[in-house]
Formats: sequence, structure tokens, C-alpha cells
Amino acid sequence: MKSLDSKREAQRLRSNSEELIDRMAAAVPADGTVEAFPGFRLSRASGPTEPVQSVYPPSFCFVAQGSKRALLGEEVFRYDPPR
Repeated sequence: MKSLDSKREAQRLRSNSEELIDRMAAAVPADGTVEAFPGFRLSRASGPTEPVQSVYPPSFCFVAQGSKRALLGEEVFRYDPPR
């Protein structure tokens, strides 16, 4: 029974992830950033980008597909769907 529940949960997570990716692709059909509503931005990049120096205000961020690396001094922060 536990194995069946685990399989169902894995399928549900895949389905939710695919739906999120589809919805974001519809909202941001090409590379770039759109402000869906004031203060809420969605970004899309189809390939690796050059490092950019920037400062952001405190933010909530998640990666729906692919990965992102942020550097703070010598420390590297990696963001991808499982993290």
C-alpha cells in the first residue's frame, strides 16, 4: 500500500509541475520578464545567461524548470526544482 501511495504522490507532483510550467509558459511566452501584477514578476530564460551584478530586495523565488546559480562573494547558491 505504501508503494502505491508513493507512486500516486510522485505522479501528482509531476502533474502539478507540468501544469505550473505550462501556465508560466503561457504567461511568459518568450525570454524576458513580465510583471503579472504590481510587485509580482515572472521571468523566463531558455538558456544560460551571463553573470549580472545586482541587488534585489528580499524576495520569494522558485525555479519551475531548469536551474539558477547565485553567487555571494565566494559562496555559490544553486536553485533548481528539487531545492
